[in-house]
Amino acid sequence: MVDVFISYSRDNKARVADIAAAVAAAGYDVWWDAELPPHRSYGDVITEKIGSAKAAIVVWSHTSAASEWVRAEADVARNQKKLIQTAIDDVMPPLPFNQIQFADLRDWNGDPAHGGWRKVLMSLEELCGREAVSPPPQGPTSSTPARLVAAEPPAQPKSSFLPWALLGVALVVAVLLAWKLIQPASTESGSTAAVSPDAASVASAAGDAETPAAPATDGRTEAFTLAAVIDDPEGFTNIRSERSPKSEILGKVLDGETFLTYRQPGAWWRVRKADGTTGFMFRKYIRLIDGAAPAIPAGSAPAGVGGSGVVIPDSSDRMLSADELGNYSALELRIARNEIFARHGFRFSDPSLRAHFGRFDWYRPTADTVSLSATEKANIALLKSAEAAAR
Repeated sequence: MVDVFISYSRDNKARVADIAAAVAAAGYDVWWDAELPPHRSYGDVITEKIGSAKAAIVVWSHTSAASEWVRAEADVARNQKKLIQTAIDDVMPPLPFNQIQFADLRDWNGDPAHGGWRKVLMSLEELCGREAVSPPPQGPTSSTPARLVAAEPPAQPKSSFLPWALLGVALVVAVLLAWKLIQPASTESGSTAAVSPDAASVASAAGDAETPAAPATDGRTEAFTLAAVIDDPEGFTNIRSERSPKSEILGKVLDGETFLTYRQPGAWWRVRKADGTTGFMFRKYIRLIDGAAPAIPAGSAPAGVGGSGVVIPDSSDRMLSADELGNYSALELRIARNEIFARHGFRFSDPSLRAHFGRFDWYRPTADTVSLSATEKANIALLKSAEAAAR
């Protein structure tokens, strides 16, 4: 079983050799020789090679776009949801593959930081289930092996000292574990504390109501109130499960994609994507966006459903989805976010919000602190992220 199958036109063999070598150097097992043995049928080979691969890279060029073989291979890969499209000529993938994104490698010369090549590696990481290895490819190669396999580390010389060293380590670990078990329970800063979804959430007195508090992994509460984008030359940044570059990847943030965070100590910050993915990101890759919301111009606020001033009437009763928010403007999303607070009688300090909600009989400002449900908290975080993206 191989990791990557490469489909291409034989006219592009030299260029595809560079791609295959770079994929292999990234730690993936590659099969890319499209010459079929005379005793094997075309269908058998396609079924075997693509079916056993975790990902299939199709290299589109002027000649491959006209090749029935390459199109058939791309169709098999698409049906198996493992298709990665690249282009090495000034050509769009043929129908129906032009409906799927592709990586432009026309000017790629082996540079691991190339934007198109980074897209290829991102797709390989997701489909193959592991990250590309370091160091990155050293440059193009002219060789054309039928099968490229990442080199294995050299065997270590045997030593009679090794068993005794392992025994010593095991004894030390056993002593430490025994000591730990007899210690009294403590409240370390890294422990997890449960927070009731019904706990009161204090809204900000400066402008819009802030995103309400939610449980944090360090025992404190967190409010995802700051919109941000990444500042990463590679064009994407991973969201990790822990404060470590070796922890599990929970998701990715692409260049230009807006997410939420808040000011925190340390080199790793908690972040949340619009789809709800929450984890840790290295602080140096986070660039905060000015979160000051503009005043609502007179007469421009949405009238809402039935003239009620409410944009999404049931946002306190059900979980919203990112897909349904795509057709709203930034102003509508801002009103929809704050109307959740308004239902609970929150007194806004922002004059434009007070004026907007004050026009409607249902709004009765009575409190500076409101209690929100878990559904409302999640919807407010989602609306804030969508609002920042729509600005």
